[in-house]
Order: sequence, then C-alpha cells, then structure tokens
Amino acid sequence: MRRALLVVGVVGLASAAWAGGFAVSDQDASASGRSSTGVGVAGTASSIHFNPAGLGEVKGLAMTGGATLLLPSASAADPTTGQSTSTLSGVKVPPHVYAAWGTGRFTVGAGFNAPFGGGLAWPADWAGNTELTQMQLQVLAGHLGGAWRINEAWSVGLNVSLYGSSVLLEKAIDFVDTEGHALLGGSGLGFGGQAGVTFAPTDRVRLGLMGRIPVGLTLSGRASFSDVPASFGATLPDQAITSKLTLPGKVALGGDFRLPWFRLFADAEYTFWSSFQSFVVDFEDPNTPDVSQPRNWHNAPTFRLGAEREFSKVMVRLGALVDLAASPSDTLSPSQPDSTRLGGSAGVGYDFGPVRADLAYQFIAFLPRASTGDAFPASYSASAHVFALSVTANPFRY
Repeated sequence: MRRALLVVGVVGLASAAWAGGFAVSDQDASASGRSSTGVGVAGTASSIHFNPAGLGEVKGLAMTGGATLLLPSASAADPTTGQSTSTLSGVKVPPHVYAAWGTGRFTVGAGFNAPFGGGLAWPADWAGNTELTQMQLQVLAGHLGGAWRINEAWSVGLNVSLYGSSVLLEKAIDFVDTEGHALLGGSGLGFGGQAGVTFAPTDRVRLGLMGRIPVGLTLSGRASFSDVPASFGATLPDQAITSKLTLPGKVALGGDFRLPWFRLFADAEYTFWSSFQSFVVDFEDPNTPDVSQPRNWHNAPTFRLGAEREFSKVMVRLGALVDLAASPSDTLSPSQPDSTRLGGSAGVGYDFGPVRADLAYQFIAFLPRASTGDAFPASYSASAHVFALSVTANPFRY
C-alpha cells in the first residue's frame, strides 16, 4: 500500500547531465569554449548573467544571441546482476539572448536564458520504472540590470530576475498484481537577483566577485493517474498538487589575466545546494497522503579554468572544469544520478567586423557512483556532449 502511494519521487530536480545540481552553466558560446569562465570578464552583454558588474565596460550597443545543444546520457547498473539500462536519447536546446547599452560609465542591460534545467527519460519497462520513466525541468529567466563604472579600476553591477519554472514527471505505480501510471506537472514564478563587482588593478588583470540570492518557487499543477485498480480509485484520483523548488544561491570569484601569449581565465564558484534538504508534494485530496522525501544536498564548489588566444580574426579557446557532487550517495535515484563531474572544452570565434560568431564544444564526464540508499540500489554513470553557438554584434561604439 505504501509503495503505491509514494507516486511522486523528485519532481524536476534531476541532476542535469551538464552541470552541478540542476544548473546550466553554458550561457554564451565564447565563455563555453573556456568552460564557462566569465566572472572576471567585462565588456560583454552576457555579463548580465555571469557578473553584472562586467556590463560597466560596454560601450555603445552590444547584443549576443544563440543557443546551446545538450546531449546528455546516463546508465544504471544493477549491483547484483550487473545488468545495465541506459536512458533514451534526448536533446535540449536552451536559448540565450542579451542586450546592453553603455556610455562607458553607466550601462543598462537585459537578458533571457535558461539558467537551470534537466531531463532524463528511461525505458518504460525498465527495472526502475516505479522510481521514474521521465523527468523534465525547465527554468527560463528574464534579467534586467545595470552597472556603474566608478573609475578605471572599479565597476559595480546589479540585476533583478524573473524565473519561470515548469516540471513534468512520469512513472509507473506498482499495485503488486497490476501496474498503473502517474503523470505529474506543475509550474511557478519567482523573483531573484544578483550583484557583482570587478576590480582591475592593472590593464592586464581583472578580478570579479558576484553573488546570487536563492529563489523560492511555489509550483502548482496536476496529478493524473491511469490504470488504477478500483480498490485504489478513492486514494489516487486526478487532482491538483503543489510543491516547492528553491533555485540555490551562489557566490563566485573570477579572474581575467592578459599574459604575453594568451588570456587566462579562472573561476571558483560555491553553490548553496543545501537549500534542497527535502522534497514535498501536497495533494489536494485529503485521501491521498502527501509525500515528503529527504534529499539532504550539501553546498559544493566548482572550479573552472580557461584560455584563449587571438590569431588575426580567429579566436581559439580551451577550458577545463571540476564540479563536485552536491548529493549524498544515500539519496541518489534514477531522477538524480548526481556525481562529481570532469569537463573539457574547446571553442573558436571569428570576427566579421561588427559581428562575431562563436562556436564551442564541451564534454562532461560523471565519475561512476553507486547509491547507498534503500529505495533503488544502482551504480550510475553519465556523460554529456554540449555544443554552443552565439552571434555577437556591437554595431555602434562611442
């Protein structure tokens, strides 16, 4: 009976197979080629995402638009038999669009992107189908902000953001003699913001510091059940549901160093994933017991290193990252195969004059990890191919 009632699991909080937790770090192809280093970078419209203080050095009108192609995959192996099941192939294409206008001292900017997301789909008949068959999370955000370049060395910036989240979860329900299905979905809005500062002690060094506040979202939606035996009909009717999702806060320190032969970029991030301690679903019908599941995530750092060198009109980029796991092993699940990630990236840009095109590729490998909880024992592995394309225009400059 209890297993049949725990039909929800973790809605929308699978670890995206391309970033820590469920964050999507690839938000500009020029940065993606450097493993998404951008906290210490200034003078780009995408600074409204990476560090709004970087907008302070935008002169005239700057615009960047593009998309990221995400190809994640994961597998779960039975620790007893060794039999492995892989996720179904899937493609995600989150967009990014930014615009900024600056006088050389004051700058205003706006942006639209998908800073969080995730999704996994397992075969409908696999051994863990009562845990999950499909999960999709999408968080879209609109940003509005500005920056003030105090002097040649210092800039400060601030933005406010509106986040819209939608989630979908599908899974089977084990009724011992038969199998039913549950489909749950919901959406919600929330406001947040971030602030930053950049400091350039010399014309060859720039440091950046940014902070983002956590955003609490209340999700409202519906739960639909099918193939439910008559004896469970009163307990599992279609009904409204509510849940909560917290987009975590973050602090990050970055640097942009102009060395004799190339530019070096380094970022260190600390994300407050500990805001995700449990997952709760409230059912409208009092006959359906509410669900509360521990997640117990902990705060985790990410380290990024990138480099680029210009050859006439061509820019060549390389990068690497280490992203430590936020989830303990005893809460790993098919919707959350979280692990420490290692990544490498490469990118190229070409300057056409007022327009520049940037292309990047990144490969993310999850270190193999086994769950130690009782819900669904398995050994997980995952990886992702990430492609990013952006076009940047700066047609008018002071």
